[in-house]
Amino acid sequence: MKRKAIIATLTAAVLVGGGTATAFGVAGSGSGDDAAQPAAGSAVRLADQDAEQDAEQDKAGGDHDDDCDDHGRHEHGRDSNDRREDTGAVEVSLREAVQAVHKARPGTITEIELDTERNRLVWEADVLGDNGRWHDVDIDASTGKVVHNRVDAYKDDDRSVARGARIDVAAAAAKAAEASKGTVTSADLERDGRWEIDAVDKQGNEHEIDIDARSGKVLHHETDQADHDDHDDHDDHDNHDGDDGSDD
Repeated sequence: MKRKAIIATLTAAVLVGGGTATAFGVAGSGSGDDAAQPAAGSAVRLADQDAEQDAEQDKAGGDHDDDCDDHGRHEHGRDSNDRREDTGAVEVSLREAVQAVHKARPGTITEIELDTERNRLVWEADVLGDNGRWHDVDIDASTGKVVHNRVDAYKDDDRSVARGARIDVAAAAAKAAEASKGTVTSADLERDGRWEIDAVDKQGNEHEIDIDARSGKVLHHETDQADHDDHDDHDDHDNHDGDDGSDD
């Protein structure tokens, strides 16, 4: 009976341990202590295997947690950039960005806007260079450094519109900032000879302002009020068309 009990114990240890056992001699009628020896050795090996599996699971869990943390930081950074892009809350103002663009590429800026590029806020500008070619110039909105300065071979805007504008982007943006009491986030010279400008004020109200690129007159001013206390926007009450008192 003892021999059968020892064989049964060995068989169970082999099955639980993944089918591997160490060869050893069995006495026909060994003592109870001798019979317990193989089971103790198998238990040690099983404990080692469990420890290795736990370590692997902990490592896998740690990598997953790190990935989640990285993803969370990336999402937080993107949300922060979106808010700064919408409000114009950046270290380098549009006026300073315009100066940096002119220094990097002398010419006429026909468009400039605050945008996010590879998780970095930049002022993106289209410039008709003094050399007669179109250029893309990007300025870091935090440092004022030039990120890109390259020829845009695909841009085919009307050069005569840029050359005919008496009010440059800096002057148009300054006038829009005064009209909106806010921060300009983009300015675009349209083909019909007007500056189309976006701005946001301290209350979060968004402003769309059109300025004549020849006279500097405010042609249109529309305000989209921020959603405070769940009230509806009152755009009809905030529209101003060409009533800024400026001379033609």
